Amino acid sequence: MPELKRPMINEALTLVRLYWGYSQIELSNLLSLSQSLISDIERGSKPVTMEVLERYSERLNIRMSQLLFFAEEMEGEPPVRKGKLIVAQKALSLLEKLSPAEVKHH
Repeated sequence: MPELKRPMINEALTLVRLYWGYSQIELSNLLSLSQSLISDIERGSKPVTMEVLERYSERLNIRMSQLLFFAEEMEGEPPVRKGKLIVAQKALSLLEKLSPAEVKHH
């Protein structure tokens, strides 16, 4: 059975957590979200909402524009232009190669 591709924003949030050095439990406490929601988001089984992105932005001091760079399509947001999508995919690929070691969610 072919594996479903995770949306880029979900992959980006996994990398954000790894770069900050948080476990899913530590991040869930920081964001006041359940650990199971963090896990579901990172696996790509739950969509990322604007409310979740706002928590990442506020609590980790990341600009929303930086997070939205990796959002291909979100409810209420216009679709991403093709050029931006290509750049975001390349940036994510590079960051993944440089990411700290932890369990990969593939």
